[in-house]
Amino acid sequence: MSTTKVDSIARHAEAVARLLMGEPNKALSKPKELRFWPGGSLSVDLETGQFFDHAQNEGGGVLWFIERETGQSVSGGHAARWMRENGFDIGSGEPPVQRQSERRDPVKDATNLRDRFDRDEGPPLPPVDAYEDVAQGGGFHQGDDQRPVHRDTDGNWIPPHIPDGARLTAIHEYANEKGVLAYQVVRYEWDDQNSAKGRGKTFLQRRPHPQKPEQFVYKNAAAKPLPYRLPELLEAIKAGQRVFVVEGEKKADMLREIGVPATTNHGGAGKFMAEHAKWFKGANVTIIPDNDAQARKPDGSLRFHSDGRPVFPGQDHAQSVGGMLKGIAESVEILELPGVPVSGSVDDWIPAGGTAEKLFRLRREIARPWKPLPPFSKFGAVQFKNLSDPGPKVEPLIKGILTQNEISLLVGESQSGKSFVAVDIAMAVARGVKFNDRRVSRGAVVYQAGESAAGLRRRRLPAYALHNGCDDQDLPLILLQSQIDLFNSDADAENLASEALEWAAYRDEPLRLIVIDTFNRATPGANENDGRDMGAIIERCEYIRRKTGAHVMLVHHMNAGGTKARGHTSLFAAVDSTIHVRKVEDMFDSNGRQVREWSISKMKEGEDGVSCKFVLPQVVLGHDEDGDEITSCVVSPPIGAEEAATQGDGAVRVSGTNMQVLRAIHEVINDRGRPAPSMLGLPDSVRVVDKKDVSAHLKAVMNDPSAIADRPKGTSEEDARARHLDANRKAATRARDHLHGKGIIGMSEDLVWLTGKPVMGFARPNGRRAAIDNDHADGPGDQPPVSNDLPFDVEEFH
Repeated sequence: MSTTKVDSIARHAEAVARLLMGEPNKALSKPKELRFWPGGSLSVDLETGQFFDHAQNEGGGVLWFIERETGQSVSGGHAARWMRENGFDIGSGEPPVQRQSERRDPVKDATNLRDRFDRDEGPPLPPVDAYEDVAQGGGFHQGDDQRPVHRDTDGNWIPPHIPDGARLTAIHEYANEKGVLAYQVVRYEWDDQNSAKGRGKTFLQRRPHPQKPEQFVYKNAAAKPLPYRLPELLEAIKAGQRVFVVEGEKKADMLREIGVPATTNHGGAGKFMAEHAKWFKGANVTIIPDNDAQARKPDGSLRFHSDGRPVFPGQDHAQSVGGMLKGIAESVEILELPGVPVSGSVDDWIPAGGTAEKLFRLRREIARPWKPLPPFSKFGAVQFKNLSDPGPKVEPLIKGILTQNEISLLVGESQSGKSFVAVDIAMAVARGVKFNDRRVSRGAVVYQAGESAAGLRRRRLPAYALHNGCDDQDLPLILLQSQIDLFNSDADAENLASEALEWAAYRDEPLRLIVIDTFNRATPGANENDGRDMGAIIERCEYIRRKTGAHVMLVHHMNAGGTKARGHTSLFAAVDSTIHVRKVEDMFDSNGRQVREWSISKMKEGEDGVSCKFVLPQVVLGHDEDGDEITSCVVSPPIGAEEAATQGDGAVRVSGTNMQVLRAIHEVINDRGRPAPSMLGLPDSVRVVDKKDVSAHLKAVMNDPSAIADRPKGTSEEDARARHLDANRKAATRARDHLHGKGIIGMSEDLVWLTGKPVMGFARPNGRRAAIDNDHADGPGDQPPVSNDLPFDVEEFH
């Protein structure tokens, strides 16, 4: 379409908007953009002629808007014909109007518009000159359409969408404060067999013709908006009477008939303006809203405001009127009439026995003062007083361990048994059986195996099923064997969430748990120490959780020192709970099996520190083609577990950095320990190591690069590294003092050794001298003096 053709229509955008929507919202409009409706959600770009409904997120040009508001379709030229009929010059290049043979049924056309006009929202009509042009056409429409012009019984021209035979059935007059007629709202009705009520209707506004006495023009833009029955309203306010505001002239008249001062505004819901409000100065006002259901779009879907609130026309209108009157009227309240049907109001309540006495009694008993609505929160806001209202709850998935609809980490070093624990948790949820004597919420489980999918399918899951006697059950556990990518795009997060929900629907089970094993395999190419990379991945995990409502468990590796989950600290901070799986050093059950332990190191809504020891007994699944056993392992309680020097009296507990430093000493002694020099006077069985060897080992486990990457904004990497090293030095100093003060380690100028004092979780070195007597173990008083220097070479940290 050429620019000329576009301009010939687009230039009429403002006139069409005013014609169909009335006056714009003056407060929100701009010189090049008009805004309509109280919230300004309809905008018109006066330069381009484009309309946009921000509440419905849709828009288009002038013809598109005419089709949406009048039902006159763009295809076939109906919208263009509407413009010509209403006096707009759009040139000859636009789609032609329909010929006589193509003409639609005017009754049917009016019926299509009935819903829009039923709420007293008759369209504002064209300027006087448009009708004068029609009249000069010899009583016929101009162009190819030669239908006779409609006129009422008084000879007034009426719009073409009103069918032949329509009857003028009501006239509501709006007078100014002096009682002079300003304009009218008139009602036309006609027979309509397609309507459930057998009739059609519409409301129009008209004002006295400025040149032709006793005649009217159906264009009300020039008239200032007035409250209905304004002279009577002013008299009631002056006399101190309470006045009622309703929606529609008929309802106001019905209240007046039973002796209740009442008024309204023309145009229906959403059309009460500041020009109306100014007349209510000093009044005591009660607003009666229509009991409307939520509004719907033409396609039948529900309508919502731009901020997400549902559209209830009557209630929204009452709220808007109250806002306009606040600060002008003496008092403003809202009265919702009880017992009226949906879409009903005063015009249903009065015929059912309503009287002035009953109305005022209800007003005293149940009317509520108007106040602004609370903000419609996009973030799930709940006021304190409403905390106990129905809403999301913190529901356990595994009581005291995992919570539904949250994210957790299951972390452990390689070979710690973390994947076997993940299988144990997943199968407990799928079966609905207790996990370590803790109640489980049964539901569907989706296990995404990016690592060792074949091993899970052929060994670990079958081993669990065989060991627990559920190999013949059809459990709601779905194994996803393909690797996913939660780093490079949103696609896999969206697809995983959608497929998980589809599997749950297919299984007819609530989706409880999604396991992603492992986190590393699900994030190819990501820098685990980069907060931005981790942030993007965490958001995709959050999307999966929000979309599915399931608990998302991430199986992940520990860092090199075995102290925390590998990678940026934001990952640990983002999850709701963390399960740490580890081997318990030098601890075996009576069958000689390595004892392992899982423990809760973080629990947002519960108690951390909960732990349980387990072993991984072997399960034989069958034999391969060579006759060798096919085996896997399962999680099982240890039998008669023994741990040297950790069960006896006098054992002390260490944690945090103290444990980290002590573990480093154990590991270095096991690797490089040598007999103690005779000058130290220690038993021959005591083994010692150089301080510098311990420092070198601590350098690897304490100087985690992720801590440097996670530096405060504006801090250089060099400064962050210096702070990190200094913090490590101080932490090691405190750990040294603690361990030495408790008699757990001994030191000379260059050497470090273990005294043999029992420590929970650590084996007592065989042959070491007896632990220092408990009476002297609580403080450093009887211990060798503590050196001011670190027992480990500080330089090794750099």
